[in-house]
Amino acid sequence: MQPKTILSLEQIEQIFISGDLPSAEQAAEAAAARYRTTDPTRAQAFRAELAKIYLYQGRSVDVVELLSPSSPSDTSPEVAIRRHLLLAMGHARLGHPTLTAEELANAAALHPTSTLQTEMLNIQGAIALEQGSLDAARSLLQQALDLAHRQDSRYLEMEIWMNLGVVGLQLERYEDALQSFQHASTLAQAIGARLAREKALGNLGWTYYLTGDDARALENALAARTMAASIGATLDEVQWSTNAGESQFRENDLRAARSSYEHALMLAESLHNTEEMLDTHISLAYLLLRQHSAQAEAHIREASQLAAVRNHAEESLQTQLLQCLLLIEKNQLQDAATSLLALIPHATAPSIQWEAENTLAGVYERQNRSQDAEYWFQRAIATFHKQRLSLRTVELELPFLENGSGLYLGYMEHLIHQGRTAEALRVLDNSRAEVLAEGLGDMSGATPAQPDPRSLAARLHGTVLVYCLREHTSYLWAITPQKQQLFTLPGSETILPLLNHHTQAILDSKDLLAQTGSTGRQLYDLLVQPAAALLPHDGRVYLIADHNLGGLNFETLIPPGPQPHYWIEDVTLINARSLRLLGARPARAARPATQRLLLIGNPVYRPQEYPSLPNAAAEVTQVASTFPASQERVVTGPSASPAAYASSSPADFSYIHFVAHATASEINPLDSAIILSSPNSTTPNKLYARDILAHPLHAELVTLSSCYGSGTRSYAGEGIVGLVWAFLRAGAHTVIGAMWEVSDLSTPQLMNGLYSRMLAGSSPDEALRQAKLAMLRGSGIYRKPLYWAAFQVYTGR
Repeated sequence: MQPKTILSLEQIEQIFISGDLPSAEQAAEAAAARYRTTDPTRAQAFRAELAKIYLYQGRSVDVVELLSPSSPSDTSPEVAIRRHLLLAMGHARLGHPTLTAEELANAAALHPTSTLQTEMLNIQGAIALEQGSLDAARSLLQQALDLAHRQDSRYLEMEIWMNLGVVGLQLERYEDALQSFQHASTLAQAIGARLAREKALGNLGWTYYLTGDDARALENALAARTMAASIGATLDEVQWSTNAGESQFRENDLRAARSSYEHALMLAESLHNTEEMLDTHISLAYLLLRQHSAQAEAHIREASQLAAVRNHAEESLQTQLLQCLLLIEKNQLQDAATSLLALIPHATAPSIQWEAENTLAGVYERQNRSQDAEYWFQRAIATFHKQRLSLRTVELELPFLENGSGLYLGYMEHLIHQGRTAEALRVLDNSRAEVLAEGLGDMSGATPAQPDPRSLAARLHGTVLVYCLREHTSYLWAITPQKQQLFTLPGSETILPLLNHHTQAILDSKDLLAQTGSTGRQLYDLLVQPAAALLPHDGRVYLIADHNLGGLNFETLIPPGPQPHYWIEDVTLINARSLRLLGARPARAARPATQRLLLIGNPVYRPQEYPSLPNAAAEVTQVASTFPASQERVVTGPSASPAAYASSSPADFSYIHFVAHATASEINPLDSAIILSSPNSTTPNKLYARDILAHPLHAELVTLSSCYGSGTRSYAGEGIVGLVWAFLRAGAHTVIGAMWEVSDLSTPQLMNGLYSRMLAGSSPDEALRQAKLAMLRGSGIYRKPLYWAAFQVYTGR
């Protein structure tokens, strides 16, 4: 139904900017029809507006059909230029390079004004981007951005920032991409451009995916897909459906991923968009190689044909890599190796290069060409590592590690199968705590080197257990001063369900020792018993546990014996991140000559936000009483704010203690925060993990007497990241944090035991263990693991 009132061009443009594409389309069609015979020049302006709407809907065929008839001779130069530019964009998306170049030349021949020159540079940049000419695209878009900024054309500036973000993605410069998309999002919000906000949301999600942050990637992709469908942005709906599928695929939800890909392909085919059709065929091929190689072959064939038509170098490399994977699936290994060797020199994108190199290593491994396999495993890791070092922010470095974990693990297992278990451990340790180690290296002047494991165990007077959790078969290295031995363990599919059940039993306040068939006993048998002969009674055990094992409190495991008891009664357990960081740690951290305490706690909370902590004041008093008043700074009540931490010069203290609520962010662990006081409603009350990184520390111990201090999000290599990780990277030697919610009633008792024993000369790990044992051996309810097992000791260096 046509609108009753014919809208002006400016009104239709505003509807378009707001994101209501169906209404904008209807209004432009009505206006073009209304003026077709009475005012052809004016009608052409509305047809150009309609073509622009079609482009945003992905309807490139309709753009070409609408604008291909010659314009009337009396059409204004401005409208004629826009017509040529829109036609150029339509032809580019349909894969017609010759027609694209002709239309751009036609536009340039009409000598555009400065405003149109900016639009032309933007479209030329977008077309160069479509065609894979990234350096040209960036140069053109930067020129357009400078002009748009001088002209104060915020909508055009926003579009250019969006295109620059895509260039950043293509060049794998992820910080640049994030910054560009954030600029675009800010401008879109300021001018009420809902369509552009949807695009920025989706592109930010894709950037998160490329850096390995699957949780945020999927959240953004699904939200952007819903928004695109609601405003009729079909092309965007295709992209975000494909992106959602990529995250679902990586999370091993193959059914959801296939559904997302097939929905995207259906929409892309309805739009005749060769680029999106190619992308979805590639994605489906990768997925189906895991399930149905015959179906995968059909998608690879379609993708190869589309890539040949589009003549896009990177797309061709993707299809060539898929063809190599298909050859491997068919066991045509020599053909696959030959093709990969031909492909690798032309792989300009690092992600394609390391994937091809790692694939070639796997081919040589299957051919029993061990030396060649080892060379290419190392090449793949070096390519990945070089790209990771190009990142400049911790927030991108952490998730990006997910992209390379398979490279290290593949090489590790290759060495294990060769019987070279000591070398396999070195490869594994090189993938552990890289971001943490580099942060500490920045402060000390040298990144910690990898030590000899047995010498390290001797220096620490302890045993080191290094775990690697894998599907089907997991691994455990047990290291003592006399011996280093590898044990194979069951796969994650056996261990993780038991781990989750065990932790839930603790949270349900169960008496684990009274349970028959306890998961605590089963987990001990699976994870510890193989190396039990190497574990001296009452010794120190350093645990380096990866991924989800970091969420298990090993102290609560139950060894075999006539008298059921928790493992904490046999050993002192310390959580470490890597052998390298343990190697940088003294055998016993030297006690500072002057022991100074920074104590921040018992903050004031607004009632509607967080409940008060009735026993926080008592804990503050108890901890403060263990230090002379002249050697402590105590900040409580309204003064206990995030600003107070920063202004207290935390680097000057040997002990730092917080008594407050805390939150752990699953989506972005650096959003984890200690909740402190806020002097007024506009002042922040959260001390974020990212803020903690900004203040270098030298503390012997940081204690987080709060819930979820350990964090909840685990990253490949780095383990669980949250407040504890942030304090370790800031330079703390040891951090005590909680794995779950803690009791405001029992925690003061535990902390009093901790500090009184440290005052008597015990190290933090010894003191915390003895404080826990005192509660465990008591007669009250606090003997249950729920009350004493949350707090763990984590060592940095």
